[in-house]
Amino acid sequence: MHKTIWFKIHWFLGITAGIVLLIIGTTGAILSFEKEILKAINKDSYIVKVQENQQKLTTKELLEKFQIQMPEAKINSISYSNEPEESTILNIASKESRKGINYYVNPYTAEILPQIVGKDFFGFILRLHRWLAFDGESREIGKQIVAISTISLIVLIISAVVIYWGRIKHSFFKSFTFKFKHKGRAFLSTMHSAIGMWVIPFYLLASLTGLMWSYEWFNNSVYKMAGVEKPQRGEQGQQKGEQNRGKNDVKNELNFESHQKAVELFDSIVQKEYSTANLKFPQNGTSYSFSYLDKNPAHYRALNTIEIDINSLEIKKHEKYVEKPLNERLLKSILPLHTGEYFGIVGQIGMFISASLMSLFTITGFMLFLQRKRKKSTK
Repeated sequence: MHKTIWFKIHWFLGITAGIVLLIIGTTGAILSFEKEILKAINKDSYIVKVQENQQKLTTKELLEKFQIQMPEAKINSISYSNEPEESTILNIASKESRKGINYYVNPYTAEILPQIVGKDFFGFILRLHRWLAFDGESREIGKQIVAISTISLIVLIISAVVIYWGRIKHSFFKSFTFKFKHKGRAFLSTMHSAIGMWVIPFYLLASLTGLMWSYEWFNNSVYKMAGVEKPQRGEQGQQKGEQNRGKNDVKNELNFESHQKAVELFDSIVQKEYSTANLKFPQNGTSYSFSYLDKNPAHYRALNTIEIDINSLEIKKHEKYVEKPLNERLLKSILPLHTGEYFGIVGQIGMFISASLMSLFTITGFMLFLQRKRKKSTK
């Protein structure tokens, strides 16, 4: 394809998708450090004061004390940490939320800690990032606009490389720099292209992983090409899990003592070599499933899973993230790849800066476009 055509494609997509990409980039930058920001402004919920020689309550004691405070609550799960100063999270069933409501609890006293502040703000930013905050039936429209803009970003990157290929080929390392001594259009053009060279890997990674949530066919194709079975979500996955448990378990009514036994068994198996663990309470049967992170996990989604039977003391399943093939680890890490957290704090900062710079490309792109139009009009 002729370079002039690529140039026109680049300008057209930049003008039509520029504003949406600016919104996606800005919201993405805000979401980059969501967990860190929430922990910083909610220390009273995440961190508890520990007295000298103070011991944590057992799981049974904690659940009983909490139930006294909230007798009508149905507890779905418990998430706890090996760190002495971190709070415990109890998830309570709610008619208002399919995922339930999290209550942060002092693991030493069962005191209910303040609710998290800022969740609603980040929830709105996420909706803006994923479907431009469209709601109800219009959500799909917003989702498709974001998806098309994401594809436009990939084409913008390809067209930019074609347009500036001469400069890149002639002096590769120089194409990453620009000089402040340049003025006007020359300065804007070199800055636009030079900074663009730095962020290409981040934008490609964010775009390709972002499409996993945009199109089901794309998601299915990636799993198929990787040769990995796609995990089942929602009701279908839940029904399958219940069927599997039903084959092996005798139906019996579980209580806090059963949960306590499961936690003790889990701790003895993994020798407390974990940072955080989550236990979803089964409705019946004697099989308990835990998900947990190693003491030094690759990222916050590098989960291990273990299923144990508290009657037979049998380990039915134990899958470790680090023992999985690379293709499976990558597909279990789509969100950390999207945010850059897969590569540690360096990747997280890099993705934050790249997302923030989207506004720079939008503004300079429009400025270059207007200058070009003005120059044509003058001629």
